[in-house]
Order: sequence, then C-alpha cells, then structure tokens
Amino acid sequence: MPTQGRMHWGALWLLVLLCGGCATFGASGTPPGPGVPRIANLRFEPETVAVGEQTRMSFYFEVGSADVETGYVLDQGIAQFQLFTALQPIVIDLKQYSGTVAGTAEVPMRWSNEGVRWVEFYLVTLKGNESNRLRAMLTVR
Repeated sequence: MPTQGRMHWGALWLLVLLCGGCATFGASGTPPGPGVPRIANLRFEPETVAVGEQTRMSFYFEVGSADVETGYVLDQGIAQFQLFTALQPIVIDLKQYSGTVAGTAEVPMRWSNEGVRWVEFYLVTLKGNESNRLRAMLTVR
C-alpha cells in the first residue's frame, strides 16, 4: 500500500476514535421537564458546499414554554489531515421562533474555510434551559 494511502486510513481511524470520544464529552442539556426544549432532525441542505456558499441548517424543536432564545453551534472536524475544534461556539439568534411551542427552524449559514465538519447544535430558552445536543456532518470544499 502506498504511504499516502496508509496516511489516509490512519487519519480516518484517528478521526473515528476521536469522534467516538467526543460523543461523551460535554453536557447533554437540562434534564427533561416542563419548559425544557427538545430538538430533533438536525440537517444541512445541501450537505456539501463550497467555501463562502450558503447552506441551510434546519431542525425540529419542541418547547413547552414557547420561549426559544438562542442556539449554539460547536464546529469541529478535519481539514488537510488536521483535526480542529472551534474555541467559541457560533451564537444563533432564534428569537423569531419565540412564542412557538413546536416547529421546524431554518437558519442560513456560511463557512469560511474548508473541511469535513461535525457540527453540534443545541438551543437555550429565555429561562436558561438547554436542549439536548445533536450532531450533523457538513463538508465544505
């Protein structure tokens, strides 16, 4: 096997191991209860975009207290055989969905550098309750 092929598979295995560990890292949100949001079906359309192109992040949410406030995107992935993790989350204003108990939210997003990303998302209500966290894959070329 050529050296380049070994390096590719080695990087892929390292990525799989690290992502498996990432799933247990970080809080899972506020325990379920009245007013605590739950999200599902996190997707990016399209799933592959060029640097600077827009993609649409969408997710389904249920918030009994109807006070959706803010969303947070945690960006991590691999680019040019190097792992990266953003130090600060991307803050998304979701006030336009305040007053809605359940529905699908759509947020346009742009990415400024290439790589395969595992985007983690969660939302927070006005009272500070955190939803569960979801992940979706996005490729920026």
